[in-house]
Amino acid sequence: MDHGFTLTVTRDPDDVRAARRLRHAVFVDEMGADPGPEGLEGDAFDAVADHLILRDGARPEAGIVATMRMARGGAYTGQEFDLAALRASGRTFGELGRTCLHPAYRGGLAGLMLLQGMLGHARAAGFEIVLGTASFPGADATQHMPALRRLAMVAHAPADLCPRAHGPGAIRIQGPAPADAMRAVPPLIKTYLRAGAWVGDGAYLDRAFNTVDVCMVLDLTRLRLPRRRAA
Repeated sequence: MDHGFTLTVTRDPDDVRAARRLRHAVFVDEMGADPGPEGLEGDAFDAVADHLILRDGARPEAGIVATMRMARGGAYTGQEFDLAALRASGRTFGELGRTCLHPAYRGGLAGLMLLQGMLGHARAAGFEIVLGTASFPGADATQHMPALRRLAMVAHAPADLCPRAHGPGAIRIQGPAPADAMRAVPPLIKTYLRAGAWVGDGAYLDRAFNTVDVCMVLDLTRLRLPRRRAA
């Protein structure tokens, strides 16, 4: 992979643990998530997922600079969003999760490199659609509501592929929002949008992770790869 980045898809325990250390730094130390019973961010889904890890060959001392995991189906996402419409569609889908980048690599090529690697892996696995939760930092839905409303206005998933927030943390999203509300949308979500992703209906308040989550849905048949400067 060019620009010094190399992408590995692995289930190697040492690599997965290294990816979890980056996730811990981002989700726990930076965002205030619950570290879990092991004291290192992770859950049972790590054992059944492929882990995509990005390294910067120009800075080997940096270790893993971005990571995500991918699995068949939507077991994790289904805890927050009802996936009945997607299952009824008959389309084959994979699930993304735990996507994060080292702070020094946000807003640059690393996010695009990770996205491109994910797309290649998804196609090799035979997925037609990929989905997963993406987060707004801070479990304050009121603070994020203008951006959430704007997302619903411009990128709402079609009814036949639309996940819907459910359960005790479900947040209903209604009403308009000005175009400048997009400034508050996290860069990773914007990267997915540039690729042609939609958002599901509603959002979910994840207190354990101290986030407000939306469900991203990317139909690989309508993919638009972002320009290389986007991330």
